[in-house]
Amino acid sequence: MKKIISAFLAVLILASALCLPVSAERSGVQYTIINPYKDVDWANSETYKACFHCHTNASDGECDLNEWIGLYYDAGYDILAITDHGVINNGWNKEKRTNGIFNGFKSVSPLTDEQYSRYINGTDRNGRGIVDITGGIECNMAVVSKTHVNGYWTTYGQGVWGKENDYETAPKEIEKSGGYSVLNHVGDWVNSNNYPARSHNPFYINYFANIFTKYKTCLGMEIINNTDNCTRADRELWDELLSVVIPTGRNIWAFADDDSEYRDEVGRSFELFPMTSNSEENVKNAMINGAFFAASKYQKNPARKNEIEGDGLVPLVTDIKINGNVITVECDKERGCDTIEWVSDGKVIAADNSGSCSYTLNLNDYDGNLGCYVRFVLKSVSHGVTYSQAFELRYDGRVNKEIPASPIPENFLGRIFWLWYQRLSVTLADLIGEKIADKLGKIPVVAE
Repeated sequence: MKKIISAFLAVLILASALCLPVSAERSGVQYTIINPYKDVDWANSETYKACFHCHTNASDGECDLNEWIGLYYDAGYDILAITDHGVINNGWNKEKRTNGIFNGFKSVSPLTDEQYSRYINGTDRNGRGIVDITGGIECNMAVVSKTHVNGYWTTYGQGVWGKENDYETAPKEIEKSGGYSVLNHVGDWVNSNNYPARSHNPFYINYFANIFTKYKTCLGMEIINNTDNCTRADRELWDELLSVVIPTGRNIWAFADDDSEYRDEVGRSFELFPMTSNSEENVKNAMINGAFFAASKYQKNPARKNEIEGDGLVPLVTDIKINGNVITVECDKERGCDTIEWVSDGKVIAADNSGSCSYTLNLNDYDGNLGCYVRFVLKSVSHGVTYSQAFELRYDGRVNKEIPASPIPENFLGRIFWLWYQRLSVTLADLIGEKIADKLGKIPVVAE
């Protein structure tokens, strides 16, 4: 009898074990999906192409203002922010002050009324004008550590040299001025291009997370800069930051930009805005709400394998629908899309290589594997990549990650450290040390 009971119990246990995955897969978790694209009128929208980071000869660019705008205009751009180092753009037809040696003492001129009208009104482009984003500047103009921050609609930063190893002061001052900011090419400072593990280092996660939680007008960070060389590990840092910042009540928007200084750099990385009409106010609202996509001809990675260099006709999102726990993404079939990857908590949870241009994610298929957000990336080997913003996921049982503690104490000793760390001599010593390590082949590359 005991053998029969034991056998019966064993069968029950085995049956329960076999049923568990099915039960977990369809556990009935109810998700509230916070959709950054909820206000997009997809049926009546067009997609407008933007560059929010570029330079003229008012700082370190090779072209004057008229030629530079003309390059983006002729390349089909609809939105352009001129972000010269330490020089505020108050309007393309307005005078601007340069900073002497920082642009080689070159004189600069605003657009004439005729030139301005041509670009703004699109007089030779079937009325499709290009929007002038005012108050644009790249702050911390003289730092060696490249802790650059872009400001928009700001009055802060004109002629301000900046402090070494300091990403915080500019967002703080830009917010005070009523403007908005974006952190530029953070991988350049972190040097995660060469040390990719730093994207997961608590020091950097704590440092940037605190900036985003303190300054609500710091909208996000570049996840791709130029050809993605210095930012190849910055999507990993973005994921780390999303995981700890979203639980505090805000999101972090992804940007991708040329950071162009030379003619051949135009059109490498950009944003795509689905809007019913193109105006500076509409662009500003979309930037604040995250209703845009970050896109690039390039996608690199820490492993330096299976990288993408396309022609720039990246996959184009034409609709996003949310129905309960299901997200559906439609893409332009003429552009095409080879693959969609869905990412949550820094991991690819699902991928579809069908190239169908219509993709669906049922969150209940991944219960237990989701963090506080999900995002997607569309890939085309021939054309490039398009990144969505993160969709926050709210649900019972969500485990919120906390911002990791910084190894730098928040006391007198910590203040002494930052005073020392922000010295130019320390920055130069650090830069030289890592350059020597690079030359000696001591920099590790982590394979995926």
